Amino acid sequence: MKSTTLQNNPLQSRYELIADGQVVGIAEYSVQDNAIRLLHTEVLPGNEGKGYGSQLARQLLDELAHQKKQVVPLCEFMAGYIQKHPEYATLLTSE
Repeated sequence: MKSTTLQNNPLQSRYELIADGQVVGIAEYSVQDNAIRLLHTEVLPGNEGKGYGSQLARQLLDELAHQKKQVVPLCEFMAGYIQKHPEYATLLTSE
């Protein structure tokens, strides 16, 4: 698996997972007070099945924890990832 980095693209309201200088996955969001509403997560065509979705989720949730943000996982993928990884449950807001 290739090394990846996560970057925030606030102009498009999304986090981007980068591998070899290319965007391989995105997580769209909106901000409400101190909470980040995760709206949609997608691994871009041609990059499926390489573990990028899990890398994106883990790196994003780690970053949001570091920023002390609360999370509202409206995206099914992110909600499922948090359910499978209870260490991220503390990020959830009561909304």
